[in-house]
Amino acid sequence: MTAQPGDHLRRTRPAWELLEDKILVHTTASIKNGKIPTLGLEEHDGIILCGANALTTAADFQRQDRAPCPTIVDPNSYKHPATADEPFQIGAGVIPGQPSLFEDDEPGPLQVSHDIQLHKGATASLTPTRYIPGGNRLAVAAATRAVRDLDPEQAVLTLPLDYQWLRAPHDLDYLIATLADLPHIKGIALGAARNPLATKGTVTALRRLIGNLDRVALIRTDLAGLDAFAHGALFAAIGMQTSMRHISPPGSGGPTMPKGRNVTTMVLHPQLMDYFKADVLEDRYGNLRALCHCSVCQGRSLTRFRHNPSDQEEANRHNIATWLPWADDLQRTTAGADRIEVWRRLCSDAVQARQEIREQLGVPDAFETPRWLRTWAGEPD
Repeated sequence: MTAQPGDHLRRTRPAWELLEDKILVHTTASIKNGKIPTLGLEEHDGIILCGANALTTAADFQRQDRAPCPTIVDPNSYKHPATADEPFQIGAGVIPGQPSLFEDDEPGPLQVSHDIQLHKGATASLTPTRYIPGGNRLAVAAATRAVRDLDPEQAVLTLPLDYQWLRAPHDLDYLIATLADLPHIKGIALGAARNPLATKGTVTALRRLIGNLDRVALIRTDLAGLDAFAHGALFAAIGMQTSMRHISPPGSGGPTMPKGRNVTTMVLHPQLMDYFKADVLEDRYGNLRALCHCSVCQGRSLTRFRHNPSDQEEANRHNIATWLPWADDLQRTTAGADRIEVWRRLCSDAVQARQEIREQLGVPDAFETPRWLRTWAGEPD
């Protein structure tokens, strides 16, 4: 029978059972010919939809019986900093003019956001938490108190944390202590102007946060989601677009495009385990080819990609096809030390590959190994 919006309100299994051991795709809900064009790869575990069309797209998926399972809606509530008085962006995740689902005892706006997401077919709701600046303990406390009024089996406390939380040990202790007894899933999304894990100690701190909490996930992230999953996260969500791989702090404005270009194509290099701009790969490799044997490339070179919408769409599918086997390896491995070791070896191979490719290209400073990858590979943070 075709699923209808609202069916999730009647389910009997808690969200943490439906989301456990999943690696989701986090993407904007742009629609082309009735579908999200870059999600032709059916092997992924599910999807988090973000943007103005997210709720209606989730409902359409359910109505047409073609919803990735699970399906979640990201309220995208991060443009303003959270405060003790206003930890949530009230109205995020609510369609203007949406009629009430209730006749009596009208619920508060946080409950309405929760109920509408479920009614539209979401596996679980994400709270519309505002961006939480480093050290703002009062905002964390306010959000944690408020989410306790929502059903823990169906609600996720979204925690859009500035990376500075990972640089202050006492603030990290506070996060752990405050969230430790919260029964809800904790969905962590990291914010920074660039890579949130580029700073010394942040990888180790994130692992500590994940390792000390139950039912915790890392969402709106890059390959850090696989590191989080290997180290005990309930699930992870890897962004398809660059903007879906971390949160930009309020007022940062985000990256600017070079003059004359309105699209940036980012390509995940399978040997180097990192995303690169298409023109950077072309420049680094020159006349040499960087062959890729994923299910999308099928032996073609990574240097074929250009900064245009068509190539960006294909690169996004290549990126998913590249990390899916890594996710599958982790999912097939017993959680704990064995899974951590599988991930460490993958990253160690990438560190070694960088040295080999530098020698192949004859450019000693090409593809320098970033701090986060060295730490994933087992080196000190």
